[in-house]
Amino acid sequence: MNTLLSLGLATGLALGALAAQAAEPAKASGTNADKAACSDLQCLVCPALSDPRHYAEGRMKLMREIVPGKDRWLFRSAVDLTNDFGIPAPMRPEFARLMDTFHRQGIQVAMAIQPTRGLMHRDKLYGDRLHGFDYPRASHNLATYLGQLRQGGAVVAPMMQLVQQPPKAEFFFRRDHHWTPAGAEATARLMAEEIRRQPFYAGLTKKHYRTEPGVMVPKDGTLNLALSYICGNNYGFQYVRGYQTIPVADSADALFDEAPDPEVILVGDSNAAAREDESKQFNFDGYLKQYLDVDVLNYALPGVGEDGSLLEYLLSADYKPEAPPKLIVWELPANYRLDSPLMYRQLVPAIQGGCKASKEVLASKLRRPALKVGERIELLSNAGSARQALGGARGFLDIRLSDRNVKDFYIIVYYDNGARDKVWFRREAVVSGGQYYLELSKDPAFAGANLLSVFLEPTKPGTAATDVETRLCL
Repeated sequence: MNTLLSLGLATGLALGALAAQAAEPAKASGTNADKAACSDLQCLVCPALSDPRHYAEGRMKLMREIVPGKDRWLFRSAVDLTNDFGIPAPMRPEFARLMDTFHRQGIQVAMAIQPTRGLMHRDKLYGDRLHGFDYPRASHNLATYLGQLRQGGAVVAPMMQLVQQPPKAEFFFRRDHHWTPAGAEATARLMAEEIRRQPFYAGLTKKHYRTEPGVMVPKDGTLNLALSYICGNNYGFQYVRGYQTIPVADSADALFDEAPDPEVILVGDSNAAAREDESKQFNFDGYLKQYLDVDVLNYALPGVGEDGSLLEYLLSADYKPEAPPKLIVWELPANYRLDSPLMYRQLVPAIQGGCKASKEVLASKLRRPALKVGERIELLSNAGSARQALGGARGFLDIRLSDRNVKDFYIIVYYDNGARDKVWFRREAVVSGGQYYLELSKDPAFAGANLLSVFLEPTKPGTAATDVETRLCL
């Protein structure tokens, strides 16, 4: 996963803790005379924001580099002001394969791509603080990215309409990386318009919703906390109106009818995630319900990268390969490049239904004491008189661990030509453990070679005795 972009609730908490350590950097914020002469509270900004040492460790790496804008806006040079978007050429066939796998299962995928803060609020940037941001180049590259997704087989809303003509209400918070409820609504409306144009929309079960004002949403902001950490100053909270979406029924009894399995699933990051705390809701799922007139099951999670919540859904009991949903809406910040080979090697077997939908050729069950860092555990062996000819096999591993806290480990596959495929699994805390898929590598280094053995090597210790069940299926 791209950790540069994994910005969920943990980011705010971590930066909040760091803010208490900011006494020394605060001295750089200027003299009283400077503060008296400054306008728009620019005196709260200190030269230390440009010091790379402040972005060298921990969560501050995600903030590199805080750039002050007009009207008390803050940006990140490495994320908000990037010009580069798109799936690298070698990985575009993998994205098309992923979409084809969904389609073969009867599932359509609609990509809700979120433009950057720099693109949406370029009017808040100072001309001498662009850090290389080039609006024509960035908007061209984003349009190209959207085209790559469409060509790969996804339904993609014309998000460039929002980039070229931003809505009157602020799309993003001024000092936080999340969109506002207004940004969530603008995106949901455009997504719904595109989905309604698709032939499959007529087959979705309709249900009516309405959206009404909710609580006020206070937002201190991850960028504001970074400013506080470095300069010892901050711009304070921003407050916006929150909203909630509720079902509309012809009668009170209809509200309590037993609902069928949702046909539309939402996955994504903290922008789309449902929160118990209403003051942290942006209501993207609610707006989708309202503008699509369909129920939506929200599996989005904060801080899980580009594919964490999608994997969470596909490995859950809610996903039934034999009775799949009709549509998955995948919310994704534009900075994600969908370039992780491991992502595809996990998602494709999960979509297909794992070993239940395939042929098992090797299997083992082990019981181990709590797993230790660095120990090597042989999961499968293809040797001796029972050795099978698996050269050129396009199968996958299905690994199940009873200790669901084991989420950091290597899987090492050895081949008879001396090559080995070593893959590091590392799941975020909020993504469930216990079930792992891994397609055998298609790298030419393993072409024609026979699989000999599969090992597991923990990179973090387990917490309890562990049952390990491993299968190789074709």
